[in-house]
Amino acid sequence: MTTLFHSKAGDVTDGDIRAALLACGAGDCDVLYVHTGMGFGLPAVGRKQLLGALLDIFRCLGVETLVFPTFTFSFCNDEPFDIDKTPTPMGALNEFARKSGLGVRSADPLLSVYVIGEDPGLTRDLSPYSIGDGSSYDRLHQCGKRVKFLFFGTDMRDCFTYTHHVEAMLRVPYRYDREFSGVVMRNGMECPCSVWLYSTYANCRLNPAPVVHDFMEKAGMLHKSRIGEGSVCCFDEKNGYDAVASLLSGDPLCLTDGTFRVEEKDTRYNIHGERVVSVR
Repeated sequence: MTTLFHSKAGDVTDGDIRAALLACGAGDCDVLYVHTGMGFGLPAVGRKQLLGALLDIFRCLGVETLVFPTFTFSFCNDEPFDIDKTPTPMGALNEFARKSGLGVRSADPLLSVYVIGEDPGLTRDLSPYSIGDGSSYDRLHQCGKRVKFLFFGTDMRDCFTYTHHVEAMLRVPYRYDREFSGVVMRNGMECPCSVWLYSTYANCRLNPAPVVHDFMEKAGMLHKSRIGEGSVCCFDEKNGYDAVASLLSGDPLCLTDGTFRVEEKDTRYNIHGERVVSVR
């Protein structure tokens, strides 16, 4: 056993982390989609050793496909997207996985993913609709395998991007397909292209309450384990999709603060000048 974190709740070893992942069902699937953070305590080893050990833990779960979101929102930020070089702000472990050379990254200049293991169609021939029909999320939903989402040291209440895929498929009234253009690069070759992101209208404000999380927790869909000062949360993709769809069927505006007015919608991408790091 190797101690990886020192926490107020006690030291956390690689064995503790593996046990917590197995306890929440992270190994009981074909495809594991991993959101990551480092909220377990203070690192007990060097950065490279820590990230390598964590990636090894995931690879030893026995899951045939690991998916790490490597979103960049490059075109939203008026930047080119280099498939092999553009870093992701989606967490240190996701960036470490991307640079490992163990898998394949999709060419999406907004919401790319890095796949280690068997690829169920998440990186090839995707549509230009980054979060809608033909996207990696759509392929994930349609792949016919048991898919789970894992929030590892991060909280789905802060950001569950898959929610917006369900919104796109159901065509909610407060979002629209916003076009972004730029250049995708690989091996020195440049390819100009356009992509679309299902974005909110400027007069829409999102609901600050964790509606999806609370609905799923009440329904017993979320499986959680503690690790040091943090936690992990795992659940079936199908349950996530069905939960969002059910909520929207009951109230199409439940994920907003309720003030959106269809007659006053416009098509400005409301970024207020700050860097785009999530779907809006």
